[in-house]
Amino acid sequence: MDGVTQHLRESGDKASTQSRAGFAVLEIFRRKVWGARWYRALGLGGLHSLRGLVLSFVTIKFTAVYLGPSGIALVAQLGNFISICHGILGGGIGTATARLYPEFGHDPAGRKRFLATAWRLASLFAVVSIVVIALGSSPLARWLLTSDEHGTAVMLAGVAVACLVLNTVIISAINSAGEMGRVVVCYAITSVVAFAVYVPASVVWGIPGGLIGFAISQSVCLPVSLAMLRWSSSVAPQDFRGRFDRTEARRILAFAPMLIAHSTMSPLGLILIRDMVASELGLVTAGLWQATWRVSEIYMGIVMASLSLYFLPRLGEVMGTRALREEIVRTFARAVGITAAVALTIFLLRDWVVRIVFTEEFLSVRDLMPFQLLGDVLRMAAWTLGFVLVALVRSRWYIVLEILIPAIYFGGALYLVPKFGVRGVTWAYCLAGATHFAISAFALRDVLIQGSDGRSNRRGSGNPSD
Repeated sequence: MDGVTQHLRESGDKASTQSRAGFAVLEIFRRKVWGARWYRALGLGGLHSLRGLVLSFVTIKFTAVYLGPSGIALVAQLGNFISICHGILGGGIGTATARLYPEFGHDPAGRKRFLATAWRLASLFAVVSIVVIALGSSPLARWLLTSDEHGTAVMLAGVAVACLVLNTVIISAINSAGEMGRVVVCYAITSVVAFAVYVPASVVWGIPGGLIGFAISQSVCLPVSLAMLRWSSSVAPQDFRGRFDRTEARRILAFAPMLIAHSTMSPLGLILIRDMVASELGLVTAGLWQATWRVSEIYMGIVMASLSLYFLPRLGEVMGTRALREEIVRTFARAVGITAAVALTIFLLRDWVVRIVFTEEFLSVRDLMPFQLLGDVLRMAAWTLGFVLVALVRSRWYIVLEILIPAIYFGGALYLVPKFGVRGVTWAYCLAGATHFAISAFALRDVLIQGSDGRSNRRGSGNPSD
């Protein structure tokens, strides 16, 4: 009997060793595949950001020539209004789709039930946006665009919000299915078509045409994404048809408070800071700070676009496993490392950067760059951890941070600018970024330090948790 036991033990040890070796090979292969996916996302995100940058520059030139400063301001107002409404109505659904869709990788029936529920919620919000904005078009036109004559543009903005909400669900599903290239192609086609609508309208009909053309240009995303959906190899139009599931609806809507806070507080903080700098130091100085911020947007947009394409869907796949911490640390190191490398390069070449991107009038921007670039690195570190808070649906932490950090940024700038001038804004930016990163790391201490799978502190799937 002892001999048989010994034989079985030796056989088991051999099998176990072979199994571990096999799993080691699979693990190496898996890491290479996911590493390639990250760098593919980085490349696609970079192309997407570069294409958007070029088209934005050309669009701004046309707007400046044919609409003038007042036209630029009015189009920006309408664009901000559309962005805020889209963020409030569609941001939560889009993020929920990106985060939860990967959980149904081997459950086609559950995936179809989830997508059908998300589509019905998006359709409801789309109808609400059209009706509410149409009913309030006149007062909104007076408030946003200074005149009732632009009421038609506001009503079309309601249609644009509806299209953006529906588009968000489709694009999030396609991206979560791993078709990042198809998503980037969709964005590229949408940008080109939108450009072809907005610019001629501005040239031919001036400010009224520019406002209407801009609203229409924001709506073209839906026809393009619907066409892309028919070509998708992973997601089909029939996946969005089915009955409404209350459980899935609750899981989806659990993301909404976080995205509403994000969509309103961050833009509001920047608006307040810009107005404060203009009133304290003059509009020219506010423009110099805005130019510094624009440099940050240009290079950080590439890494952020890559994270948006890759990280949230990947978190959905490793959620509830011990691989969660490893994935967070790996992606964090890549995102922050790339941001730090680019920020250091810009710092060393800041004189050339200012001359190439702007003009000689903006040379004083180089004096604002050191702390602005340091703040960018801290912001990317916090932004990466913010994805994890969203994925874990830790709503209270996320909402508190989305309110607290803009308040710290604005409060710090309000205190420092009168004492130290416009440099105080960049110092406040660093303070806000460091605080954001520290609190986010504390909120995720169970995952980052203890190696939790992310579910230990949750009260149930989809429920907000500390």
